[in-house]
Amino acid sequence: MELKEAIKLRRSVRKFESTPVEREKVEEMLRAAMQAPSAHNQQPWEFLVVEDRDKLKELSQVHQFATPLAEAPLGIVVLLNRRQLKAEPFWQQDIAAAVQNMMLQAVDLGLGTVWMGIAPVEHNMARVKEMCQLPEDVEAFGLFAVGYSDRNRFKDRFDSSRVHWETY
Repeated sequence: MELKEAIKLRRSVRKFESTPVEREKVEEMLRAAMQAPSAHNQQPWEFLVVEDRDKLKELSQVHQFATPLAEAPLGIVVLLNRRQLKAEPFWQQDIAAAVQNMMLQAVDLGLGTVWMGIAPVEHNMARVKEMCQLPEDVEAFGLFAVGYSDRNRFKDRFDSSRVHWETY
């Protein structure tokens, strides 16, 4: 699939088939994530892959919008490793770029994802840190449910009223 097609087909998927996600596909998604640009090449990201049903159900309780994890065959907790920071003000941009790459690669692999934010909400970050037994310097950025779905359909979201040329 061409990138332009993956961009058009990327949708938030909240309902998944029970089919397990192949490890090779997970590694391809994470490989794409790690190709993202990063301020000062700090690459502050790490990833915790969760397949355990009980852990996915526990993580689905972090906040009201995390419920898709309960039925997803796979979850990915996207993490910030503070020991990697060289340009701290830009870590969220770095990790968001990695996440976008990961989601586009998922589409190319026939998978659906949904991003459930954690950072910068401190109590959600603390809950995930405790649930996943994260080390002191590692923090949760986001949760992702991953799996197979037929719900990735293109919807043109272009809105010319949001584009400004030269001045607002």
